[in-house]
Amino acid sequence: MRRVSSMVLVVFLACAACGGDGLDEGPPGPTTSSASTTTTVPEVVTNGWIQIGDLTLDLEFSCYSPGPGDVAAIGVGRHPDGGQPVEALIQGFLGQPYVGLTIGGSVRYEASLDGPLEVFVHDGTISAGAIEWVRGLDLDSGVGERLGYGAVFVSCGEYVHDLPEGY
Repeated sequence: MRRVSSMVLVVFLACAACGGDGLDEGPPGPTTSSASTTTTVPEVVTNGWIQIGDLTLDLEFSCYSPGPGDVAAIGVGRHPDGGQPVEALIQGFLGQPYVGLTIGGSVRYEASLDGPLEVFVHDGTISAGAIEWVRGLDLDSGVGERLGYGAVFVSCGEYVHDLPEGY
């Protein structure tokens, strides 16, 4: 009998290690293993996102306020489906709003020139909504491949009172 209950315990522990049924039944019991391996995954801190159609990218933004009424936010991150680097620029300069995104250093998405683009600044946030996104925008004709609608949102805890070098 003792052999059968030991075998049942071993099978139960093996099944529990494989994920079990997903129910949380309290803290795990004591283990007999003396060695353990812990892998620490660095937490990615994001303070904003960009939405293009069904795709939402969480990014880490730095916020800039070079003058009265002017703001810019530069974001970096990784594409969730391939890990390619993502860079974003949101510019809220009076009379010159701009929203653009580069994926993998070459694919560029920008707000369409066909509709209005308004970048709002309020209580430490920068946002823009109802953005019609295009890829391959030709500045002379204003034509690009339409990708869908989206928005941007950035929470700025602080602003740098200059623009980054090379801006």
